[in-house]
Amino acid sequence: MRWITLGFLFLLFTINYADKSVAGYAAVSISKEFGITPLQWGLVGSSFFWSFIISSIFGSSLAERFGTKKMLSFMALTWSILQLGAFAINSLPMLIAYRILLGVFEGPFFAVVLTHLYKWFAPESRGMATSILNFGGPVGSLISAPVLVYMIEHYNWKIAFASLGILSLVWLIFWVWLGKEYPENRVEENIMKKTSLAKPKVKFSEISSALFSRTFILTIFVAFTAYWLLTWIQVWMPSYLLKAVKVSSTQMGYISALIGLGAGLVTICIAMLSDSIHKRSLSYKKSHVIVVGVSILVGAALFYSITVVPYMVWIVFVICVGKGLFGTVLSLGPHIVSRLVPERSTFMIGIYTGCVTMAGVIGPLVTGSLVQKAGNDIVLGYNYSILIFVALGAIFSILFLIMVNPDKSNRKKASSVVEESENIAV
Repeated sequence: MRWITLGFLFLLFTINYADKSVAGYAAVSISKEFGITPLQWGLVGSSFFWSFIISSIFGSSLAERFGTKKMLSFMALTWSILQLGAFAINSLPMLIAYRILLGVFEGPFFAVVLTHLYKWFAPESRGMATSILNFGGPVGSLISAPVLVYMIEHYNWKIAFASLGILSLVWLIFWVWLGKEYPENRVEENIMKKTSLAKPKVKFSEISSALFSRTFILTIFVAFTAYWLLTWIQVWMPSYLLKAVKVSSTQMGYISALIGLGAGLVTICIAMLSDSIHKRSLSYKKSHVIVVGVSILVGAALFYSITVVPYMVWIVFVICVGKGLFGTVLSLGPHIVSRLVPERSTFMIGIYTGCVTMAGVIGPLVTGSLVQKAGNDIVLGYNYSILIFVALGAIFSILFLIMVNPDKSNRKKASSVVEESENIAV
């Protein structure tokens, strides 16, 4: 049943990714219809993430209270209603309001879906399971990009939005019927018991200590950079390919699909390498920190290269591989964070997700401003926007490699638990 559950979550992740990306595919059409400038389009892209930090934390708390299955059902229902309501959008303010509302109900998704996934997979296989889940994004791009671009070109961008609402509704019907909150058979129940045994109540000092730890803060900074790139790809890459790289709309759809698929495969391979290293060494420094840090550094170097080597084939290759390398932290980062306070993993991932997605608020606005200021030299504007996340990736990944050691913090926590139990015994 755990693989069926992963399949359900994978499909929902696919829909979620398409929900986020469809506006980017329709950027040129929407901008023409409403007379939107690059800076205003940056505002549209940013507005989706305005409520993420609050809704992520609040939604995570609700999931702890009511269960992750109910929370996922509620989110899928709201996505359906909102996407089907896209026909009512007739101005820029309504488009922004619509994106804000969609962001409110998509904000808690990552924390809730990961928490549900962790109920079904033991720690040693979570890296691979999370990367498979994240692969729903590339598959969403592979399947949806050509179809959505075709709908936008031959029908209307609102039709494309509404089609995703129908998909969410179909998923919801099967999820309510077949989805489970917890494993039921003996083998899967043992996995559940390993990770969900009754634990002592967590003190506020432990949570605050974890939140202000170097591990938590620097993991957020590195993931923040990866999310900056992710939102750049979702909000700006279609326009970049059309206007700077000079491909056709049809080519853009297929290139987006290729990039999504290739990036997902890169991330899965690296996550499998991470799991393999962890099984041999039992070290999170070697298997998570070094793997993530090196991946981001290599990705940053690749992205820098396309600002000086502007050939279409090389650009597509770099975005494909670079996105996969940066995406490594989005697969492994939540696992690092959740282990800081395992008893409140949903809460920790919720705060982590909320902070990371602030990149979605800032990034599109910065890119819009740079592209608009570049005027007719649109390639220069996009190159500057690329150099922003290149610099962030290089700086934060180096700090992450030097200063983060989850093994040390976990040893300290384990020794404090032993001391506390000895004091109780005395």
